[in-house]
Amino acid sequence: MNRTYRKGAIGALTDEYEKALNELKDLLLQIPDAEFQKVYNKKTDVDFRSVRNIVLHMINSGYVYANHIRKRFGNNYVVSKIEIEKTEQGISELEKMFEYTVETFEDKWHLTYNELMNTIIKTSWTTYDLEAITEHAIVHILRHRLQIEKMIIKYGII
Repeated sequence: MNRTYRKGAIGALTDEYEKALNELKDLLLQIPDAEFQKVYNKKTDVDFRSVRNIVLHMINSGYVYANHIRKRFGNNYVVSKIEIEKTEQGISELEKMFEYTVETFEDKWHLTYNELMNTIIKTSWTTYDLEAITEHAIVHILRHRLQIEKMIIKYGII
């Protein structure tokens, strides 16, 4: 296994984030565009009615997490309006969101454990330290990947 790992604790978390996204992308590659867009449950929150909407939710959330980190460090941030219709677009936008997150961490690979724990980030829903918000971003991908897997089984998507 010839792999390059990112440095430090932030690097390890970023590597795990990338792994979670790669697992998600592998799953999405199996989903035809028509199934990607199809609404399966009109009774649920709009973010979770289709695979497309779930992916869009993950992309937008990923930018929100990165932007909270950028704001905490006084860095510039963007608020993107993402539109996706096809599976490949979803994958491409996930990759862009991840690259934005990697750029967010570019000057933070060296942070010590204490610095991670003492970098407090307040969001509209809770307060995190830098490690916890990054872990939340990873688990968010894992949770919604599982949701898509369950939809695939329940509705015979592939």
